[in-house]
Amino acid sequence: MSLKVYFKVASFVTITALLYIHMQMKIFELSYNGKDKEKIIHELADTNGSLTHQILTLKSANNLGNQLLEKENSLQFMSRESVMTVVTTAAGGMHKPLPPKARVENPVWNLFSFLGIQEAKAWDQNN
Repeated sequence: MSLKVYFKVASFVTITALLYIHMQMKIFELSYNGKDKEKIIHELADTNGSLTHQILTLKSANNLGNQLLEKENSLQFMSRESVMTVVTTAAGGMHKPLPPKARVENPVWNLFSFLGIQEAKAWDQNN
């Protein structure tokens, strides 16, 4: 093998190796960047969850009621004397339910004793 061919092969192998190493370094760099971004996403999701919990706590009826009662001391619950009661008779306020209708069985179904009740009704509806 001549010296010229040897240098061509050596330079081709060297350039190919450098390109391969460069590509491998880029792959590792991108994987590290992806891990960093994934960690940031998890931290943001945790922060989002805690902020959502704080917002829901501030919007809760208990918190709003406490804030309202703390701000205005003149507010208070109604006393029994301020509540109006209405007296009605027991029969006037309630409606009697209608009695259930008696089921009428067809005597023809007694001929088909080998069929069960559900099967006979399903057969009756189809015919």
